[in-house]
Amino acid sequence: MQKYKHLGLAIVIIVIGYNVYDYFRVKRNVQENVIVECSKKFRNTNPEIDKKIADEYCECVFENLGGKYKNSNVGAKTILEYEQSITQDCFDKAKQ
Repeated sequence: MQKYKHLGLAIVIIVIGYNVYDYFRVKRNVQENVIVECSKKFRNTNPEIDKKIADEYCECVFENLGGKYKNSNVGAKTILEYEQSITQDCFDKAKQ
């Protein structure tokens, strides 16, 4: 009986560990997809900007504003108006 308890516990730990790993893997993939899409749109509107700068800019903006406006219905223009200083700081850091 003790042998089955240890086996059951090991299976539960493996399942929970895999689910936690999968959650963070999916979250990272979603973040990467958002950053790639943002970078592409940013470069379309600003063709003189290099891909590396656009990627760094989008990553910074996502880190600073992603959680704040995650479930918001506020449009992108409004967010840019409200958070102009943060987006400008991100752009300045990316250009360095």
